Amino acid sequence: MKLGMKAAVAACCLGLSGALALPGEALSQEVKYEEATPSHVYQATSDLISEIEILREEMGITVYPVEAELQEDRAPVHVYAKSLEVLEKISAAQRRLGIDPARIGQIPVKDIIPGDVYRSVQNSLAEVRRIKEELVIEEEIRPAPLEGGKTPTYVYQHLGDASFLLDGLVGHPVDPNDVYNHIMFLHDEMELIAAKLKVALDLDAPVVDQRKRMKAVAQQVLRATFKIINLQTRLGMDASGVPQITLVRVSPAEVYEATNVLLAEMVRIKAHLDIQLPREEHAMARNKRPRDVFSQVLRLIRNLDILAKAAVDYQAT
Repeated sequence: MKLGMKAAVAACCLGLSGALALPGEALSQEVKYEEATPSHVYQATSDLISEIEILREEMGITVYPVEAELQEDRAPVHVYAKSLEVLEKISAAQRRLGIDPARIGQIPVKDIIPGDVYRSVQNSLAEVRRIKEELVIEEEIRPAPLEGGKTPTYVYQHLGDASFLLDGLVGHPVDPNDVYNHIMFLHDEMELIAAKLKVALDLDAPVVDQRKRMKAVAQQVLRATFKIINLQTRLGMDASGVPQITLVRVSPAEVYEATNVLLAEMVRIKAHLDIQLPREEHAMARNKRPRDVFSQVLRLIRNLDILAKAAVDYQAT
């Protein structure tokens, strides 16, 4: 039931405050930052998905994407990284439509709480509504009810559904360019960590002449994941688990998601080392092939080894 189509029903459900109150439902409304729970983030994401579906319908996008799989043990920092992935796609869709794109930002260097993720999702919600306003789309959503008992893992999956739905608005699914750009973000974050540990990193990626598939890239990203866990352990941190990567029929989207998790883990290291500086912003790379990504991941692995050795000396001081 769309609000714009059911005005008469909505009118009879207005309470004394003038807010819409459909029987038996808790409406989606903003909560205080410190009071937000994963269930509130899930509710806001449901509203975001409904808004995206309105845009997809207006654009005539009929191909429905795959649904996101449930990824176990997702922490708020991983969910925040996923929310930035969603905002990145919203920004790309805005650019495609000739609308000033949203600024993406970075993961805050702090202990991420549900309120941080809630703000990020609300930002994405505002940006999607800005698209509707620019395109003069007046159809409204039916606000989502609040469902209790949601965990960061379920919010992560829900944001994954929003991300897949946005591919139709962007005009293409995740490709090697997106993965390459995320690897470069990782390099930039590692430079800040290296400066803290007083060590120089390798700036040159090895030359890869042979053709590579995304499966080969995924294998190296998995190696990098074990390396970053080792680095966290050597720094005296509570190391995270290994993200799931299906190494059968690997898509760029799966590798992109794995690098997104690595970015979150890199920010956890920055927070542990009290590195407050943000990484530098660079122009996005284009026309990259899987072998280009493969080369940069090999460089990533090499530098993670360098940081792991430096961490031992840092802990000894």
